[in-house]
Amino acid sequence: MRTLLMVMLLAVSASYAQAQDPGQIATQQALQAGQQANQDAQQAAQMMQQASMQAAQQAQAAQATQAAGATPPCCFIAKPKFSVKAGSYGSPVTVKLTDSTRGAIIYYTTDGWTPTPASNRYLGPIAINANTTLQAIAVAPYYAGYGRSLVVTAQYNISAPVAAISPALPNPAAAPPEAASELSEDGKVTLFQGTPVPLIFEAEVNSKTASVGDLVPLKLADDLKVGNLVVVRKGASASGLVIQVDKTALGGAPGDVTFQVDSLTANGGVIKLSGFATKEGEAKPPNAARFIPYVGVFTVLKRGSHAEIPAGTPFTAFVAQDTELLPAK
Repeated sequence: MRTLLMVMLLAVSASYAQAQDPGQIATQQALQAGQQANQDAQQAAQMMQQASMQAAQQAQAAQATQAAGATPPCCFIAKPKFSVKAGSYGSPVTVKLTDSTRGAIIYYTTDGWTPTPASNRYLGPIAINANTTLQAIAVAPYYAGYGRSLVVTAQYNISAPVAAISPALPNPAAAPPEAASELSEDGKVTLFQGTPVPLIFEAEVNSKTASVGDLVPLKLADDLKVGNLVVVRKGASASGLVIQVDKTALGGAPGDVTFQVDSLTANGGVIKLSGFATKEGEAKPPNAARFIPYVGVFTVLKRGSHAEIPAGTPFTAFVAQDTELLPAK
């Protein structure tokens, strides 16, 4: 019985296949090919969209890093060497910087902020005639795995007699300095672009707790003047923004935090400011790391230190654009 049923089913299937119109089969095949082509096109569009989004994200990250002047440290780039050891000296010293990495460019700071490729480029010996914290990095733009060296720091304390560092005497015949601007008809004064603005941090900023986008509270460290006119009183509020943070990591990598200033509140108005800086903690590379035994067989590399900007730290910003405002009352 089963054999008979199987024979009948095979016969019906063969009859149905023979009865199909060749044109109908071709149409079905064409429809299937069209559906497959649509699926392929959708997948290609999705892949292009994802690639475009990734490229945009990478471009934004690169732009932010470039704006901050930050460059990732690289263990293959030698640290700069100072010709004069850190310490106390009874007279001014001249420090030469050198680096053994081929093609390396040295950047340095003397204001306590961590150097970046946006800092002073080393072009010759540096005269140290007062207490100074000299920091330097080496950047190798043509080196495989582009990056920078670890930061080198030296504190120089100069105790030279006052007579040894005598300032230039004023010229009696010289005309007195003119005010940077005169009052306009409406009683306003112009604060020109590039005018330095002395600020101090009102609260600590630490790479351990900071996040990108955090507001940085600052205040004016001294009266801001145009000529003899006080335009903004000492203590006026200013604001900044954290734009990059790196936490400490195994292998001795230090934490770092980069911020940029935004504006200064003055007489009910706002003065746009420019300026940014980076602070980096102390690096503790593997050759100087301390191994801590754990469960007898595991060891953990010590991390670098966090970057800390204490409250009261000074920073000089600059007026971003010409600004008219009334003198302070």
